[in-house]
Amino acid sequence: MNNFAKINFLRVKSVIFAVLVGFAFNIAASSYAEPERYDFPRDPVNLVQPLMPVLAHLSAEEIEALRQAYRESHNVSSAKQESIAAFLRRHNRGLTQEQVNRYALLIIEACEKFGQDPFIIAALVVAESTGRSHVVSRGGDYGLMQVRWRVHQSMIRNRYPHITQARDILDPKYNLLIGTEIFTRYRARMDQDIRRTLVRYSGGSTRLADRVMRLAYQLERAHQERLNSAI
Repeated sequence: MNNFAKINFLRVKSVIFAVLVGFAFNIAASSYAEPERYDFPRDPVNLVQPLMPVLAHLSAEEIEALRQAYRESHNVSSAKQESIAAFLRRHNRGLTQEQVNRYALLIIEACEKFGQDPFIIAALVVAESTGRSHVVSRGGDYGLMQVRWRVHQSMIRNRYPHITQARDILDPKYNLLIGTEIFTRYRARMDQDIRRTLVRYSGGSTRLADRVMRLAYQLERAHQERLNSAI
């Protein structure tokens, strides 16, 4: 009888200990959880998935094929960044290598977000500002993509709550995001016609639109040459 009581007591102690450990773990996990963000972007947050998940049902050959596909995709993205950086530097020797590398990466990120061609956006940057992030035109156009504050300020403030005045959009990151989003909206209205979109973006200048198309073509050719020389 004494042994039976002792066994039950030990079981109760084990259960209580397990409950306390689980409770403590939940508290610790929640204390390290990332807080909600209220700054841009305001779109739903996509949880980052592992780049190369280990799947039990895949063979070693299939997993290696996935890894090779990822490496090729990564290399293509890196090559685009290098091509855009070289393109920006060629059209503005006053930019440092660090600057053109950063601008190229920001262009690619903005284009990935809005589903645009980074070569078109890079060409638009060169045509609009020659890569000068702090230039302001007489007409009130700001930064790398010469975003027109007086026309788009309502949308900008709605989408980017931390931006409260025109000079805030001189920040290269947000200038490229905002400019690419405006381009995306215009392109949807123009039935995806890139030249018409460029004319609309530039306020009706067919000359600037044609220049952007030529620059984008030059960048595409230079990029292909870069890829061919790497083979």
